[in-house]
Amino acid sequence: MDRKHLLVLGSLVALALALDAAAASAAPRTAALVVEHQVRGCHVWSLNGGPPRTHVVARLARGGALKVTNDDLMAQELVETRGPAVQMRLVRQSHMGDMPMRMGKAGPYTMGHMGATLRVTFPRAGTYRFRLVDRGDYFEGIKTVGKDNELTLTVVVS
Repeated sequence: MDRKHLLVLGSLVALALALDAAAASAAPRTAALVVEHQVRGCHVWSLNGGPPRTHVVARLARGGALKVTNDDLMAQELVETRGPAVQMRLVRQSHMGDMPMRMGKAGPYTMGHMGATLRVTFPRAGTYRFRLVDRGDYFEGIKTVGKDNELTLTVVVS
């Protein structure tokens, strides 16, 4: 390769690295997802205070974290279905007095009460997929209309 081609190739590599760094720095380091109760469909979630949805796409920088808060009337568990390994930690497992729990099989990261919060950290770039698993009502007699929504989440980490 002659000097001119090397300069062009070097410039293209530098531009690609700069664009990659700019894209990574543009992604936020944190996001907040709230699970909410509703009568039709039972539950939905909202990303960063946005409109309620059944499927959410969040974008984060590598090493970023998602805070998931359960404000639903039932215990919820976030389950990763695809992607690199994440780090999960219950950071707030509030207790509501002597409220009886009617949970089914609960995992170690089940948000077992309203106000419970799970922190999910994404150490590697990639696309992560999750679903929310209903682990049971807190109270008897909760009425909803229609089939329960199946909540899914995609997190794109750059």
